[in-house]
Amino acid sequence: MTEPRPFRAAGRLVDFMRQADEAGLINLAAGVPGLDSLPTEELQAAFTRAFAHEGAKMFTYHHPEGDHVLREQLAARLQARGANVRGPQLVTVTGCTQGVQLLISILVKPGDIVAVEAPAYYGMLEVLSVAGARVLPLPITGPDGIDLDATEELLTRWKPRALIVCAALSNPSGVTIPNEKRPRLVEICRQNGVRLIEDDIYGELIEDGVPRSLLAWDDGSTVSYVSSFSKSVSPGLRAGVCVPGTLYEDFAARKCQQDLHSAVVSEVALREFLAAGALDPHLAKLRPRNAHRRALALEAIARAFPKGTRANPPRGGYMLWAELPRAVDLAEVRETARQERIVFGAGPVFYTEPQPTSSLRLNCAKASEEELVSGLETLGAILCAAE
Repeated sequence: MTEPRPFRAAGRLVDFMRQADEAGLINLAAGVPGLDSLPTEELQAAFTRAFAHEGAKMFTYHHPEGDHVLREQLAARLQARGANVRGPQLVTVTGCTQGVQLLISILVKPGDIVAVEAPAYYGMLEVLSVAGARVLPLPITGPDGIDLDATEELLTRWKPRALIVCAALSNPSGVTIPNEKRPRLVEICRQNGVRLIEDDIYGELIEDGVPRSLLAWDDGSTVSYVSSFSKSVSPGLRAGVCVPGTLYEDFAARKCQQDLHSAVVSEVALREFLAAGALDPHLAKLRPRNAHRRALALEAIARAFPKGTRANPPRGGYMLWAELPRAVDLAEVRETARQERIVFGAGPVFYTEPQPTSSLRLNCAKASEEELVSGLETLGAILCAAE
């Protein structure tokens, strides 16, 4: 029976990030885009315009909630996805991780219950572990994500402080909650007094139509929204956004206590990038690139991984979730693969409790196409030998 339990996170974000720029690796682990997918020329032009327009103002303190014009631009993009929000209701953050961490710090005290998808992003699980939360896992049951009937039953019984969902291209499973199921999820949380945290970091990477935000069915009393441009534009910008809803004042105060405000230079450059209309053309190029990389990876997995391996076909993005037919010693596999200069995301870091089979998260974007295929073929041979 599913019930909340205290846990200790199985993975550390710092360990994954230390691999991100390690030379010579075939990196199938870190959830970062490839260098050749970044809009380098457009960003360079945006930084040039930012300096021309702002000059020395770019290098001083500014508003703790973020650049005013940028917040209006981000609100407009959310409005196009059904959200009834305005710029002053937004707070810019230093990446999605900061937004989630601040919301958790507001909502969760040691022993409090928080519901999460299973599997769920290891970085978020680490934050919950440090906060002393008891986690209520909601298993992902198919391409539509968590089962809403089971979710309603569990939230009604346990009344968690929050439910955290990656509603589009969930990390790591790749599932997306369909538009038609989103209003019911919001209503379930509203009826049970559960704060619904929407992690939308991959939303813009959907290839068959970006879904409406969960904010579209809320007035700020239930949903808090977090996203960033780390997956769609540049992880190095460290530029993100939060719509805290009724948690706004507490969120803004804690954000200011933590770092005064996010990086002015990045925010002004992002503002210029958006003002030039550069985001949507970039996404129009990025989505087919991601689709091509996923297709290469799926072919290699089908060819080289143990027979019976299931790999999800997500609606976008550049990561795949592969479930092996049987349990293997992934710690041993990871060590053997590391000797071949291959790293991947091992399934246990995405769960709060042991699983009967083994799974892997595989990034298709960072390595070159040749290294992606060869790395997966080598990893497949290691997995077959481990069975």
